[in-house]
Amino acid sequence: MTDESRQAPDVDQLMIELHPGRVPVSFLSSLLRVLQAALREVARSDEGTRAQFDQRPQPILVLTKLEADGKLSLNLVFVNPVDSTPIGPLSDRTFDAFLDRFSEFVKGLPQPGLWGGAARRPAPGSFESDLDRRMDQLYREIRRSTKAVLRFKNRTIEIEGDRLEIG
Repeated sequence: MTDESRQAPDVDQLMIELHPGRVPVSFLSSLLRVLQAALREVARSDEGTRAQFDQRPQPILVLTKLEADGKLSLNLVFVNPVDSTPIGPLSDRTFDAFLDRFSEFVKGLPQPGLWGGAARRPAPGSFESDLDRRMDQLYREIRRSTKAVLRFKNRTIEIEGDRLEIG
């Protein structure tokens, strides 16, 4: 990874904050794997970005920044596989669509039970699409953290226990 892709100052990045900042490596590994699969699925389902994932080599999702100070912050962007330069239009369109789809998915989940217990979720085989299955996997991983915030540009999704805030 070049210094340019590590910093990517001119490209908006997807940021994920996990609270508290100390997380097991196995959780982080699983979260990143599921997140990458969900983002690629979103990109493949969009007419404007599908072509970039139909060619070889495919764009690479890179971690541009990793910080820990009471919370773990991860910044991500897609880069060109040949020269590691950020691909702003792909990242913008994919991250925007991702937040749209993830918001829709989470809003569509059953409400918590009357006494605060989580409601039953769809059975693993009952998803309408591969993208819904990926969103469910991602939601399950994110919920393992006490609090998680997904941020892109001026949009946020904050999940803390059964509380969901979309801004």
